[in-house]
Amino acid sequence: MFAALAGTEIVGQNLGFDLPFLMRLGFVPGRVRDTMLASQVLHAGNRAIGHSLKELAHRHLGITLDKELQTADWSGALTGSHREYAARDAEVPLALWDKLTDELARSDLTNTADTEMGALPAVAWAATHGVGFDRTAWEAAADGAEARVRDLRDRLDALAPNAGNLFGVTNWNSVDEVTDAFARLGITLSSTGDDALAALDHPIAPVLRAYRAAAKLSGSYGREWLRHVAPDARVYATWKQIGAGASGRMSCKEPNLQQLPRDPRYRRCFAAPPGRVLVKADYSQIELRIAARITGDRRMLDAYRAGEDLHTTTARAVLGKTDVTKDDRQLSKSLNFGLLYGMGARALAAYAASNFGVALTEAEAGRHRDTFFRTYPGLRAWHRGVPNGTIETRTRGGRRRVGVSAFTEKLNTPVQGTGADGLKRALALLWERRSACPGAFPVLLVHDEIVVECGAPQQSDVAAWVRGAMVDGMAPLIDPVPVEVEVKVGATWAG
Repeated sequence: MFAALAGTEIVGQNLGFDLPFLMRLGFVPGRVRDTMLASQVLHAGNRAIGHSLKELAHRHLGITLDKELQTADWSGALTGSHREYAARDAEVPLALWDKLTDELARSDLTNTADTEMGALPAVAWAATHGVGFDRTAWEAAADGAEARVRDLRDRLDALAPNAGNLFGVTNWNSVDEVTDAFARLGITLSSTGDDALAALDHPIAPVLRAYRAAAKLSGSYGREWLRHVAPDARVYATWKQIGAGASGRMSCKEPNLQQLPRDPRYRRCFAAPPGRVLVKADYSQIELRIAARITGDRRMLDAYRAGEDLHTTTARAVLGKTDVTKDDRQLSKSLNFGLLYGMGARALAAYAASNFGVALTEAEAGRHRDTFFRTYPGLRAWHRGVPNGTIETRTRGGRRRVGVSAFTEKLNTPVQGTGADGLKRALALLWERRSACPGAFPVLLVHDEIVVECGAPQQSDVAAWVRGAMVDGMAPLIDPVPVEVEVKVGATWAG
C-alpha cells in the first residue's frame, strides 16, 4: 500500500499529525495535499474561521459531520460505525480539496498553498526523527539555575534589608513587595516591569532583572522539563506548520523547541549521537534584507549588495564613527530591529535597555531615531505609506493576511511572512534533494534556522546541501538583495 500511495497524490486533513506515524513505519510520501493547511492559507487573519474537518465540511460542502467517535476506543475490534466514521474521514477531504483549490485560485493564493504543501513532508520528516538529547547535561543546567536563583535572592535581600512584612524577607516575585522594597531605598517605581527596571540607575535593578530571568529559566526549564524526553533519549516535538497562523510562521509545542533559551548551558543538551554531528544553518539578518527589498531603500540595498554588515553601516551613519565598537554595534541593533517596525522614541529607549543593554534617554532615542530615518528614507516612506484602517497584507511570496488594523502588524506581517515563505521553500528543497545526502535529516526548525543531523564524515556535503536549499528557497523572494546563510557544525546545538 505504501508503494501505491507514494506514486499518487494524497489528500488529507492535518497530515502533519498522520505523516510522522506513517513515516516511522517506512512510508515515503510523494505529492501531498492538506485541507487544513489550505484553509489556514485561505483565511489567515480571520480568527472567526475554524479549520477542523467538521468546520471545513460544513462551510465548504454543507455537510454536518458527527465527530462523536473521534474520542472513542479504537484499540479493539472495529464496529461498522467505526469503519463508516473512518471511511467518511478519508472521503471528505477529497471533496474539500476540489472546493479549496478553486477558492485559493480566486484569491491568488495557489502559490502560497503550494509552498505549504511542498514543505509538509519535510516538517513531518523532522517530527519523525526528533532531536538527540543529553539528560545529564540538562540536570546539571537545572541544578545551576536553581543555585543562581538562590544566590541572586540573597543578593537582593542584602541590597534591600528590613523587609516590611511579617517574615522580614521580601518576596521578590510580588509586585507590591518589590514596590515597597524600592520605596525603602528612596526609589518610586511607576512600574516593576523589565523595561522600567532596565532604565533605572541603581545597583539593585540589574540584580532584580537577573533574578527574574534566572527564576524564569529555573521554572520553565528545570527537571520537570525532562518529561518530554523519550526512552530513546530523543525529544519529539509537535511542529505546527502554520502555528502563527496570521503571519505563516511555524510554531512548536510539547515541548516548544523554538523558545528554548539561547544560553549554551541549555542548547548543548541537544546533541547528536556518537559518530554524528549537527549542522546549524541560520539566515543572516533576513528580516532586514527582506525589508530592504520591500521598501527599496537605496542605502540598505547598496549596503547589502556591497556585502556590508548593516549593523555596522547603521552605527557609522548614526554615530558618525569610522571605527565601530561592540557597544556601538549593540546600539545599532536596537535601532535596526526596533525602528524597522515603527517604535517611537520612548519605546525605543526601553527596548534598547531591555534587549541590548544600551542605556538611552528618551531625548537620545529621539535623536537617533531621526538620524536613522534620514539614513534610510525608504523605510520612512514605507511607514508613511501604510494605509489607515483595516487592510489586507501580502508577503513577497503572495501570502495573504486579512483584517490587519495595528500599524506594527501592517509592517511586520509582510516581512516575517516573507521569511516564513522562504524558509518553507527551503524545507521543500531539502526534501526534494534528500538523495544528495542520505542519512541526513532536519531535527530543529527555529524561525530563521534549520538544524540537520548527519554522519560526521558527511558534514561538508550536508553543509553545502542545507546552504544551497536555504539560498535557493529565499533568493527569488528578495532578489536583488543577496541571501547570506551562516553554517556551523558541532556535536551539540550550542557548538
